[in-house]
Amino acid sequence: MLATDSHSCSREEGRFREKCGQRRALARGQATLGCVSLAACVLLFSAPSAALAQQQTSGIASATVEVKEYDTGEPISQARITLEFSEARALRRPKKISYNAKTDAHGRCKFTEINKGPIVLMVTADGHQSYGKELQLEQENQVFVVRLKRPQPLL
Repeated sequence: MLATDSHSCSREEGRFREKCGQRRALARGQATLGCVSLAACVLLFSAPSAALAQQQTSGIASATVEVKEYDTGEPISQARITLEFSEARALRRPKKISYNAKTDAHGRCKFTEINKGPIVLMVTADGHQSYGKELQLEQENQVFVVRLKRPQPLL
């Protein structure tokens, strides 16, 4: 009986060691999985941040819009201008920003703190055809000249 007890003790020790070995392997697997999960999180959160950093390094600029009569080149005062652009945000869709203003007596309007890149410029003025176009804001103090035509007479 003593031999059987020692045999059963060895068997129990073997099972214990086997379970311990499984636990160690599982712990190593979880540690590896934890490293992979951490790396995936770093990549997931750094990608939008990289896009945001790229946009921030591309910069912010100011732009001036000059509105003139198409035929004469005379400035058009009180023309209504809408300037739209997008602002990147981490983990979300870009935010659309829209500025509205009117031109001064010299037909000019200055916009500040605009993200460089694509913008949409729309201009309307009484007694003139409207204007709308997607443009690129590429440099600081960039000037956009818009020439508005008078409407065609009705026949």
